[in-house]
Amino acid sequence: MRVKPCILQHLHLDKTYGMLTGKNVRTLMEYFDLIDVHQDGSINDIQFCLVLGAMTDLKRNQIYIVFDMLDIDGSGQIDFDEFYLLICILISLKDKDEKQFIYRHSRTVFELLDEDGSQSISAQEFSAFGFLFNFYGDAVKQIFNDFDISGDQELDYKEFKMFAMACIDRQNEIDRLKREEIERQKRRREAKALKRLAAGGGTWAWLRTSSCTIV
Repeated sequence: MRVKPCILQHLHLDKTYGMLTGKNVRTLMEYFDLIDVHQDGSINDIQFCLVLGAMTDLKRNQIYIVFDMLDIDGSGQIDFDEFYLLICILISLKDKDEKQFIYRHSRTVFELLDEDGSQSISAQEFSAFGFLFNFYGDAVKQIFNDFDISGDQELDYKEFKMFAMACIDRQNEIDRLKREEIERQKRRREAKALKRLAAGGGTWAWLRTSSCTIV
């Protein structure tokens, strides 16, 4: 999932707790009040679809899946607390901190993904709802299988928390490799620039020598 440029560009999570600061919460409450056109302290699925469609590149059916995930009390409405959780998730995605967010709020994330309330996340649930945290691809599936200790194709909370830590380790490894690749590219560019400079210096020296000879 990609977060589009919007009000979220100006909001960031506290690095220690993975939550919004008091000032940002007030900003978010004002934004929520603007969306809550009926002024009843909640937004319905249509309003939610419009807002999330403007903030992300999620498809309509995915947006309604997210709505059902967040509508924990089954009221058919999203109140501010549920909306706040969504915004924190989106900000973590925007800032590339989703794995850290999952680790800090592992119980909340676990309960979100555990759609049937069975106290475990099945491979099917993970496949259906993992897009909210950008869980895609064979690598994540492999980690899921690695931490499914019981082999029942389900993760209980302890297994999920280990899974979240593994995701962070994998992400850190990816980030390290990216940094190393950027550094290698930088060194290659510098080496090419030095070669061009040396070649230019040689040409200039030849021109000066030739000019002196002609004179």
